[in-house]
Amino acid sequence: MNLTRTQTPSRLAKRLAKPAVVALGFCLAWPTATAAEAAASPLAKRAMHLLRDHCVSCHNPDKTKGDLDLTQRQTALAGGGEGPAFAEGNPGGSLLIQFLKPDSDPHMPPKKQLSDDHIATLSQWITAGAVWLPEELDVKKQAATAEELGDLPGGYRPVFALALSPDDQRLAAGHGNEVIIHGLGEKKSSRLAKLAGHRDVVQSIAWSPDGKHLATGGYRKVILWNTADWTRAGALNGLPGRVSALAFSVDSQSLITASNAPGGAGEVALWNTSDLVKRLVWPAHEGTVFAIALAPDGQSLATAGEDQLIRFWNLTDGSQLKQIEAHSAPILSLAFKPDGKSIASGGADKELKIWDTGTREQKTLITGHPGNVAGIAWPAKDATLITACDDGVVRVCTETGKRPTKSWSTAADLLHCFSVNSDGSAYFGGGDNGRVYVWDKKGAITLTLDGQK
Repeated sequence: MNLTRTQTPSRLAKRLAKPAVVALGFCLAWPTATAAEAAASPLAKRAMHLLRDHCVSCHNPDKTKGDLDLTQRQTALAGGGEGPAFAEGNPGGSLLIQFLKPDSDPHMPPKKQLSDDHIATLSQWITAGAVWLPEELDVKKQAATAEELGDLPGGYRPVFALALSPDDQRLAAGHGNEVIIHGLGEKKSSRLAKLAGHRDVVQSIAWSPDGKHLATGGYRKVILWNTADWTRAGALNGLPGRVSALAFSVDSQSLITASNAPGGAGEVALWNTSDLVKRLVWPAHEGTVFAIALAPDGQSLATAGEDQLIRFWNLTDGSQLKQIEAHSAPILSLAFKPDGKSIASGGADKELKIWDTGTREQKTLITGHPGNVAGIAWPAKDATLITACDDGVVRVCTETGKRPTKSWSTAADLLHCFSVNSDGSAYFGGGDNGRVYVWDKKGAITLTLDGQK
């Protein structure tokens, strides 16, 4: 069973709220303020922190996406490939504000949707003259601990991650910064537990194959839970950044995490489940790792993310086995075919691709998704795949087809994550509205699970 997320344009856009590691694509450089002006300008500081958290990691001398470098005033003033990012005093005429809107194409940031409050802050800042505070853009100096995060906005409860228990009887879903354990009955569900401990939105969840542990990941933190009584078995603190993906080894003895500091490499680490001692760690990708998938034989791991690559790793020593230059935009989802001979990848380029894992050759390109391919389920060894898109539609695709063959009932909001039970009879998608939608194998929505009582 593969769990994919996932976190671009409109769906990815909502993927990372608070200190995220993604690009706005268009940012600003206006006259630098004096120290006195900086101290007296809370609006400018808030605006700078938004640009710092969502922009500078992809627009710096080493990584000038869109030909834009925002680390210096002069390079920021020069603008990027799309032209000036701002019209001073005119937020409505500024590309930055235009591209932040949910229905914008292109959409920025490419991996999340800024809240209305954040967009309003940037608009007010432009109207007020857009004071530029370069010292507030230092990402590394400004990294916060998990405990320093503020409270999430009221009612902000997107489901970015979910995981099914090995017996398919329980579903763990992150509703905002809480994890709700839903019991899955024949025709109804029940709420079995609520797990608290993350300040930021829960970004990743994994259930151990032996069913004994659940791991939940957020900003710089992973909590390991005993599933028998939902007590804490331990925690990992001080990780580089958001824990964007989690998995367990097939023997449940190792926990696999993916995390990165703003602007830093996506780091994959292996930890002993028993004592949470780190066994291996290596830089896996440039930027965020959005998807990881354990090979069916349990011997290797596939990862993909912001740098548009799929990489395969030996879990014994962390060595790289192979690489595929896969997409023209960040890769958001991965799923192995159960026989391990193929792997499917979905990207922010709205494409689903299928690759031969032996030769690394592209077998199929499937177009027709109007948005990000947020999740993929490959439930059986036949040629059928099921995808979730950020338009809320679940689609049936085939290993040899060029476009989806069928669309299922539509969810009421963006889908961020997607999974399937062991026999392919039920599919689960997490929505931006805080709900989990459950489809049967005929494509009808049979249940809607809410995080509230």
